[in-house]
Amino acid sequence: MTVYDLSVPTFDGVDWYREAGCIPVRLRDVGSLADEGWLSHELALMVLNGCTYLEAAGHVIEGGMTLDDLAPERLITRAFVAETPLDGRLLHAPERDLDGFRAGEDAILLHCGWDAHLHAPDYYHASPYFAEDLREWLLRHRPAILGSDVLSFDDPAGESMPFVNAFFRQGGLILCPLVGLSRLPATVMLCAAPLKLTGANAAPCRALAW
Repeated sequence: MTVYDLSVPTFDGVDWYREAGCIPVRLRDVGSLADEGWLSHELALMVLNGCTYLEAAGHVIEGGMTLDDLAPERLITRAFVAETPLDGRLLHAPERDLDGFRAGEDAILLHCGWDAHLHAPDYYHASPYFAEDLREWLLRHRPAILGSDVLSFDDPAGESMPFVNAFFRQGGLILCPLVGLSRLPATVMLCAAPLKLTGANAAPCRALAW
């Protein structure tokens, strides 16, 4: 069995958004093996910045689901992997059918190769985003988890997130950003296990496929 780690490595100083109010990752040594005989680490981050994260509806919907509401069986599911054609910055619906896809149960993992831009200055603000045909295709399929190698599903320059709001109202979860999706076969098993943060709408996540 081959296991694929789809998670972004997190390190000190990462800041994808580079905007006021966004906090860069802080990851520092605490203690010293030479002086104290032990070494630990201090970690401070926004749950949507500098790491792969699993996100629930509470991010944009008042009273929406938080991660501690999730049943553990929702974190492991079958996933269909598909390439999204890119036209300028718009991502379009996949060209292949998802034979046997179970709405509300299976995951969809979309890739366009944007993980090659990971940590580049344009990673967020120039990110591709979903065209209308892809938005409609996804809302029709209703994946239980939607993952991608892009960081923003709606236009990063927009003032609202129409697709994200509609998707969360269907009960789905978002898993992003992911890396290495092009290595995967068309169908895999997926485990997306976030930290169990009480009342949080997103958390760092180790995403594995096999």
